[in-house]
Amino acid sequence: MKLSKLVKTFESFLLWDKEEIKENENEINEIIEKLYEKRTKIEEKIRRCDDKKEEDKLKEKLKAVKKLIKKAKKEFI
Repeated sequence: MKLSKLVKTFESFLLWDKEEIKENENEINEIIEKLYEKRTKIEEKIRRCDDKKEEDKLKEKLKAVKKLIKKAKKEFI
């Protein structure tokens, strides 16, 4: 799943109230799992990357994913 789609989905989850969060707990856990998978894939790409510019872009994406994971833990767990 693309990072932009993960962000949009996550943002929509943040607009829910407590009752909706409890009802859709499986969806939230699924998105959090996808964020962890995305983080792992980006870290792997960084290790393989030879181009400095590409590596910098990947590091920015990794930073964004880590922020989303941190926010998800704070809001939902």
